[in-house]
Amino acid sequence: MPQEIGAAYGRLGKAISTRDIEGVKSVWADTFVVNAPNNQILHRDEVIAAMNDDLLDYKSFKKIVGHVSQEGDVVIVMGYDELVPTKGPGAGRTLWRPFTDIWLKGARGWRLIARQATIAAETP
Repeated sequence: MPQEIGAAYGRLGKAISTRDIEGVKSVWADTFVVNAPNNQILHRDEVIAAMNDDLLDYKSFKKIVGHVSQEGDVVIVMGYDELVPTKGPGAGRTLWRPFTDIWLKGARGWRLIARQATIAAETP
């Protein structure tokens, strides 16, 4: 994985946990889109609105990367997130969420352009 993407994941995690909207925007492309765990397709501003509504709050969060591939200016990262949400369905339980992230290198560096994440399992 390009070192810049690893650093961007770190910045993104910190930005989400502190609700730093500008920090999130520095990692997500203007055209960022996610197939979210609730089976909705959301654009960047819709996810940021969910952050503002305090819906993306985690007691713990760990990203486990299982695959990275690069083709020119595109990087695909696959793995799973292990997280404990503080609110909503699954609150207080450990969830395992497989993900696929697609990064594109442009004039402003590497930006996350698309993400797919689906909750696969949870502890009772």
